[in-house]
Amino acid sequence: MDGTLIILKHRPKYRGTITHHTPYMSIKVRMKEIAVRHGVPAEEITSMNRMAHIWNRVRRYLEEDGQSQEEVQEIMDEINIPFMVEERSEHKQSVLLPGTLAGLYALKSMGYEMGLVTTASRKSYDRLSTSDDYGSFGDFFPLSITRDDCDYIKPDPEPINRMMELCGRDDVVYVGDSDHDALAAKAAGARFVLINTRNYDKEIINSFSTDGVIKNLSQLPELLNNLP
Repeated sequence: MDGTLIILKHRPKYRGTITHHTPYMSIKVRMKEIAVRHGVPAEEITSMNRMAHIWNRVRRYLEEDGQSQEEVQEIMDEINIPFMVEERSEHKQSVLLPGTLAGLYALKSMGYEMGLVTTASRKSYDRLSTSDDYGSFGDFFPLSITRDDCDYIKPDPEPINRMMELCGRDDVVYVGDSDHDALAAKAAGARFVLINTRNYDKEIINSFSTDGVIKNLSQLPELLNNLP
């Protein structure tokens, strides 16, 4: 959803695949502090600068440490609190990407089955996807997977795997805007199309092994028609 259907009015600058945005850095510190307080060794997460990496590593450590699912979930719920702070801040400043509705209408008319996978929370997805301010884009997606529906989030393939299970099919093209999307799609065995809203350079794009690159969703139908 974020970066593919909606986008920040003023996006933070990217250096490669790392976001350098001071408020988000403090939120990551808070996530790490909570994890360490619950017994996760600091060395497991100190060097991590992506929220998804912290999230996935903390859960894996807790599970491997033998904690019950109830205990793990309680800790992850606490780590989710600063995650939600970042999410709410972003969504207050987000707008629908140009070309989104045109692309979705075209895909629907061509008979494509569409589902949405997002690292955003269920609460945020349901609120934004039904809002007239965002074109009620949820109408195009009978099925959706959020981070609340998964144990692990992208770049882990679990969210995409869950969507493919819901759809009962594996001939999937996943459209996303980041390296995490590319990694998750490939690990799930899906094709990957990059919507380059982060303005990645050619070298970074090549490292994603994409099946295509677009600037907005209105370009997606033609690209899909030309895929082998």
